[in-house]
Amino acid sequence: MTDYPISANIYTDHSKIEITSLEVSHKLSFSHIKAAAHFAKLSYDIEDKYDDSQDSSELFEKHRSYVIGSIITAVCYLEATINELFTDVEDISRSNEWNPDVTQKMNEEWDKERSLQLIIKYERALCIVKSESFDRGAEPYQSAASLIFLRNALIHYKPEWIGTGESYNKTLNEKLRQKLEKKIKKLNPMTREGSLFFPHQCLGYGCAKWAVESSVKFSDEFFYKIGLPSNLNQDDQLSLKLPEIKLAP
Repeated sequence: MTDYPISANIYTDHSKIEITSLEVSHKLSFSHIKAAAHFAKLSYDIEDKYDDSQDSSELFEKHRSYVIGSIITAVCYLEATINELFTDVEDISRSNEWNPDVTQKMNEEWDKERSLQLIIKYERALCIVKSESFDRGAEPYQSAASLIFLRNALIHYKPEWIGTGESYNKTLNEKLRQKLEKKIKKLNPMTREGSLFFPHQCLGYGCAKWAVESSVKFSDEFFYKIGLPSNLNQDDQLSLKLPEIKLAP
């Protein structure tokens, strides 16, 4: 039987010591990052066995679906993680003896935070709990921000005409190339030479692996900064381990 992570609030009538109501919330953060790792492994399996003789549109689309799935669910993990933190703030504050002012500010902020950009939620929580901020120019913030940018480009995809000259620098293709090219260790080997960086060259196992690892590193750093253990224990982290990338000699 599968154990599902949940949170529960129990309300009692103290004079009778009886439960008057019970609230339960389920956690999906681990399911999301497990899905992201699973999709990444499936894309790896295809690339590992691939050669030019296997070219087919069906194989190409299957591979791409795994990579896109990995990227999107990796960001879903980040979204679920910060939302679960805000939802569980009462229990967290009791267990970690947070200052009552911190708990109140977190609760007040939650109603505002729901409509904010994902990474801003992390920044606001860090500021409230520790009066700190992320270094936006350093890792793991940079990769997390780039991953969210890529996810948004996929979800809100708009075709664009790619030309030459100054207009090229303003294209989404070029913006993503500048953000991701040095972060992805290996581009998609199933694309032809000269293909656009986005969506062709970048959407391979190298990108999926980077997406999973970047989301976990960012959340780990966040929990470290606010003085809490990661929401992924050691066994969880081991279950997410992905195959190393094989680079051509």
